[in-house]
Amino acid sequence: MSDKGNKLTPNFRHYFRHRAILQINPYICIIVLPCRTLRTWIRGKDINPDTTTRLMRLLTALLLAAATIIPGSVTLRASENRHTGYYVATDGDDTSTGTLRRPFRTIARALAEAHAGDTVFVRGGTYREQVVFPASGRADARIVLKAYGDERPVISGEGIAVEGRTDMLLIRGRSHITVEGLEIMALGTAEAGREANGIVVEAGSTDITLRGNHIHSIRNTAPRETYPSAHAILLIGNTEQAMRRITVEGNRIHDCVTGTSEAVTINGYVDGFRIEGNEIFRCSNIAIDAAGGYAANGNPGLNYARNGVICRNVIYDIDNELGQLKGNCGAIAIYADGARDITIERNRIHRCDRGIGIVSETDAYPTLRCIVRNNIVTSCRRTGIYMGGYLDYTGGGTERCAIHNNTLVGNNLLRGAFGETEGELRLTENCRNNTIANNLVCTFTADDLFVHKYTATGGGNRFERNLYSGPAGWLWQQRDGEPLRSLEAWREASGGDDGAIYLARPIFEFEPELDSDFTPAGEAAADGITFGSSLRVLIDHATGKIFVRDSSADKIEQTIAR
Repeated sequence: MSDKGNKLTPNFRHYFRHRAILQINPYICIIVLPCRTLRTWIRGKDINPDTTTRLMRLLTALLLAAATIIPGSVTLRASENRHTGYYVATDGDDTSTGTLRRPFRTIARALAEAHAGDTVFVRGGTYREQVVFPASGRADARIVLKAYGDERPVISGEGIAVEGRTDMLLIRGRSHITVEGLEIMALGTAEAGREANGIVVEAGSTDITLRGNHIHSIRNTAPRETYPSAHAILLIGNTEQAMRRITVEGNRIHDCVTGTSEAVTINGYVDGFRIEGNEIFRCSNIAIDAAGGYAANGNPGLNYARNGVICRNVIYDIDNELGQLKGNCGAIAIYADGARDITIERNRIHRCDRGIGIVSETDAYPTLRCIVRNNIVTSCRRTGIYMGGYLDYTGGGTERCAIHNNTLVGNNLLRGAFGETEGELRLTENCRNNTIANNLVCTFTADDLFVHKYTATGGGNRFERNLYSGPAGWLWQQRDGEPLRSLEAWREASGGDDGAIYLARPIFEFEPELDSDFTPAGEAAADGITFGSSLRVLIDHATGKIFVRDSSADKIEQTIAR
């Protein structure tokens, strides 16, 4: 085109040459020819240049919008704003184009085409393949792998041999990725030295979301002495680059045999994660573990999980009788072991071997600055919440942690490893400068213990304003023995618990279930809820404080802020 006498050409160049590089195809005339026609018509007219510019801009915008509805007509490569949906179906063909009508056969084929901003939709059916993400998205344009609509795509490990570490879905060194709505199942081994995993995220991957997936039947049934390992989800920071902004939410995980490993593991240099709203049940050993001090990262300064939140999960029937560790009742719902700055809150835990542990199994990695608050732990075979190093084993301990506003009801159904009662709240080796405050502890038998501190190690731990109810006692700085049976004796031994209340009768007089309501006074009754024949709990909504009224004594006592 000549520029002489034509003020429209620079405008044309600006909108068609600099903003977009057109792919030449049979439809390009839809844009180019009308522009040429309009320009020729304008040459013969006396039209104000400003009006001309506005006309050309309007035409350009309209034609570009129209072109986008014509398949393959325009690709805006310069701004990389192309967003494509690829489809996978069990009756598809990997030589197809990946459209809804001509889907690919394998997820791997679709991911090979996916770039930033693209979504891979997987139709219902069973896919026997291992999935690896070959590319990253961008912060403003994720790569999404998800179920199509309400359909149920299953990635099955049946027939896949587990050699070394075998992962059904792997995200290694990639970022800005979402995996949503997939069922991943049936990967297993009985051979020593093998590891079976559902989803693995590793090697500095960042901004990863695993949402609404169903993961089950991931199993390693090799002999106990071989330290078998399996995971439903493994987040492992095994490089010098931190894994950040990792979200695991709304997943359903069950019937996994993890050997000496865990259903969901966060290990190594993972700095910033959220494990939220998951349902985990019928798994062996540990449901969720934020770990430090193990062989995840070769740099000791990086080798621990940190700055994470574990919240609103529902966890039940975590039981070592389901795996190789039968007989020790050590399966734990939520575990922070050598991790730092972890918040564990608003979780519901029921009928596990143990409830919540902020514990250290390694000498060099004490568990530091963790918060355990607003959790409900019921009917566990051993302790409800515990801290410290393993007895006669490690000295790492638990330091500067807070256990606040939790509800513990009817745990310690079985004796501990030394024939003792572990206690609703349990402190073992090297607990230093922790606070245990505002917790509601309800027991049903005299064999239970409100608090059990095993040794004289550690120090600086503060108990404040806890509410204890039921026939249990306290045991202080001894592994076993005769419990303390009065609040005064407990305060004298512990040197604290100012503002605590002890009620000899259980505040809850029903057998706890997973869906039991333990919210005192709740939203349903502003004036309180009656527990048993005479106890009422009331909330001062202005201050957030709870009061207990025992009508048999016609007395109101302030107890704990919630």
